[in-house]
Amino acid sequence: MRLLLVAPWWRDCRTFTEEESRELAAEYLEDMPDLEARRDRAAAALGLDLPDQAEVLARLREVAVGVGERFVLAFPPEDHAYAPLVKD
Repeated sequence: MRLLLVAPWWRDCRTFTEEESRELAAEYLEDMPDLEARRDRAAAALGLDLPDQAEVLARLREVAVGVGERFVLAFPPEDHAYAPLVKD
């Protein structure tokens, strides 16, 4: 939930950098200028403390890239592994 509130553009983050995230944020804010106010209201309603973008991007990278190093998601009927969504 924190990822969605802090960086709703996470699916477009391919390098997991703050610079990339800032560029994507600017695009989102053009379309929805009150995004930050909405985010803050949602976080308050849910009782969530929001981390900064650096923390969120680090966690996203860890989950998207790091977990795949330890686990392989397979499709049993065809017995082959899914390709990772994000490659390091």
